[in-house]
Amino acid sequence: MLLAVTLMGIGSVVAKASDIEGPVLAFHRAWVAAVLYLGVFLVLRGRVTRATLRAAAPGGLFFGIQLAFFFSAIQLTTVANATMLIALQPVAVLLFFSGQFGEEVTPKELAISTVALAGVGLVVFGSTDSPSWSPGGDLLGLGALAAWTLYFVASKRARQTLGAFEYQGLSLVFSSAIMIPVVILFSGTVDPGAGRWWWIPAMVAIPGTGHLAMNWAHPRVPLALVSELTLISPVVSVALAALLLDGERVNATQAAGMATVLAALAFLVRPRSS
Repeated sequence: MLLAVTLMGIGSVVAKASDIEGPVLAFHRAWVAAVLYLGVFLVLRGRVTRATLRAAAPGGLFFGIQLAFFFSAIQLTTVANATMLIALQPVAVLLFFSGQFGEEVTPKELAISTVALAGVGLVVFGSTDSPSWSPGGDLLGLGALAAWTLYFVASKRARQTLGAFEYQGLSLVFSSAIMIPVVILFSGTVDPGAGRWWWIPAMVAIPGTGHLAMNWAHPRVPLALVSELTLISPVVSVALAALLLDGERVNATQAAGMATVLAALAFLVRPRSS
């Protein structure tokens, strides 16, 4: 699970560095990965049925929407804001969805999660004076947050009956399908631009592998813990962006926020793993 969220954090920086329009990047990221994972599943003699397609469809549709929102947000606002806004997902999971899977959330976990989210807030608001900041990008980040939360829950349900490669491949078929009208409507082209095609396999290899690892972990790790561990991803993103990208500096407020997130995570993981 730690590998999964780390790769996803790196993926945010790769998406920003690619300078490809969000819907275009999301479309190619989805269909290339669908071909790859579904191909592996079929080579391993897997079978596609109406039942498996129905099980994979909700997660795939939500994931496609999330990709479009998030990749657009990452191009318009800072990496810190885009990734930290989507990191607010544990609040929705803890409050509204954990009970659906018979997972009890203790008052202590809620309190520590609040501390972690306060750290997220420090990172977000500490970057509002950055030249890369955009309120429109932040709004898209909130849309990505909603879609990411629904994808998370749908994936937990789907993995009760589908294997990791099976779910990854089938769900991405639906992600690709929903992205076709989106990319036509908002970008008017599927061309990422000269010299930018190589970013597509990079996105499939890095964050795509992270999503595969996360889907593998779903039936093995409590939903609340999986959600809480995703807070590591934006910390990785912000740190790498500050090192590698222009206009993505980290100030003292953001550094304090990241330290708060990591400290809270250490307390959250300990009781779950003991």
